[in-house]
Amino acid sequence: MATIRDVARKAKVHPSTVSRVFSGKASISEATRKRVLSAAENLGFQPNAIARSLKTQKTHTIGMVVPHVFEGFFDDSFFPQIMRGMLEAAYQHHFRLIVSGSQGYTDEISQIKDIMRSSQADGIVVMSSRLDVDTVDRLLELDTPFVLIGHPPKENHHQISWVDADNQIATRKAIQHLINLGHKQIAYVGGDPKNLTTRERQQAYEDTMRASGLAIEPNWIDYGYFDEPGGYTAVQRMKTLGNNAPTAYYAANDLMAVGILRALTELGRCVPEEVSVMGTNNSYLSQHTTPALTTVDVPYAEIGKKAVELLITQVTNLNKTPSSYLEDCHLVLRSSTGPVASSNQPDQSGRSH
Repeated sequence: MATIRDVARKAKVHPSTVSRVFSGKASISEATRKRVLSAAENLGFQPNAIARSLKTQKTHTIGMVVPHVFEGFFDDSFFPQIMRGMLEAAYQHHFRLIVSGSQGYTDEISQIKDIMRSSQADGIVVMSSRLDVDTVDRLLELDTPFVLIGHPPKENHHQISWVDADNQIATRKAIQHLINLGHKQIAYVGGDPKNLTTRERQQAYEDTMRASGLAIEPNWIDYGYFDEPGGYTAVQRMKTLGNNAPTAYYAANDLMAVGILRALTELGRCVPEEVSVMGTNNSYLSQHTTPALTTVDVPYAEIGKKAVELLITQVTNLNKTPSSYLEDCHLVLRSSTGPVASSNQPDQSGRSH
């Protein structure tokens, strides 16, 4: 088995230089670093990560606990894109990423405690955004380095770092697009009603409707829990509204929008000639639905990347000042939205005819 001295001999450097390259704690020229890494690879040398962490008190590893893994969670583009950005940033900064699951949001803290107490990671990226579980306060009590994906539900959490999409502005853009097409009966299909993002998007939906002088029917609001069957069920329920049924649907993710498209197809409703449908996330599948799905592009990969970069600056003591970022979103216009049909235009009584 190759040793540090073997690598040093092959790379023509001192053994201490090899140690500094793998510890990541010293400034080494790029040419020397590449020569050492090449020699290590040729010799099959693997540094002892545990021994290194005991010496430096750093594991160069970031942890993540996935809360409340529900059916369809990994079908949505949200998590894969978040992971893509996190992995890219970790690799670029010579960190590793470990991921753990949990049975629910309340179990999330226990999993985080286990990771940190066993010194498996230097810090944690947290995705929890439940309104009924204050993960942030618990983490502050633990004095654990962490960065939140999504912003904290309390305004007084100024001592933490977080990254999020500007969900309210994105939703306003989406609803305004439908209003500009002449739609007045617009449904909002959100995710988990106890999710902060769901509530933010719903508030933006209601604010935009009111700002345009449009009424909001409680029956136009439903929750599909971010899954395709949830969107399908929303349409099945709203079809009983008759002339008061929505002429347009806005879904908080593309999976639910696919469910909406499926339900409308089964009902014989043409999209977008009779009903418009709009999703969120700009997932890969949104390009391949029939018709192709108009959606909101949310830069989840960039959010994941920024979260890891912020955490690395914390755990390497480069900057412990809390930072927060809101990433912009933009509309991707495709074929699933169009002008409201003349037969759906409300008459002077406010009813469609």
